[in-house]
Amino acid sequence: MANDEKPKQAAPAAPPPSPAEALSTAHQVEELADKLSACADSIHQRVMRDIRRHQGQDVPEPEQMAARALLNAEMELRQRANRLYAEAAACVVSALGQPQAHLIQLTVDAADKIKRITRIGDGITLVARLLGLAAAASTGQVVPILAALDGLKTQLDIVAIDNAPSLPASSA
Repeated sequence: MANDEKPKQAAPAAPPPSPAEALSTAHQVEELADKLSACADSIHQRVMRDIRRHQGQDVPEPEQMAARALLNAEMELRQRANRLYAEAAACVVSALGQPQAHLIQLTVDAADKIKRITRIGDGITLVARLLGLAAAASTGQVVPILAALDGLKTQLDIVAIDNAPSLPASSA
């Protein structure tokens, strides 16, 4: 038989690298820096709104201290975002195992929650988690970035619970 030969099978192709892999390009690092800058904007707006709420009256000392802490964190977050812009190519991570959309959505959620947060302690912790993410991203190392993402996600969940509306008391 002339056609006894088995058809040749093509060698399985390796899957192409996913463009959605977080922080895998300098552009994606810059996108994270953009979102961290937006979070800094939210911090600033929040602090200014809280100060204006006093309508020219003295702001109580504990609120002044919290405002100063948040403004200092805002400045540090902007500096870290600027460092990510400047060093984007050096901060590329080859295999984070997280989609870029997930990373960006966490920072968008953080910026939104900063504007609406009710407990100042939650806000300070959330800002600290953002600073941790910025610092981890600048290392270009997978483990610190994943730990920072996990910490940010956990804090966002805590804020969501703390800011959830109370359930009405049931009448028995």
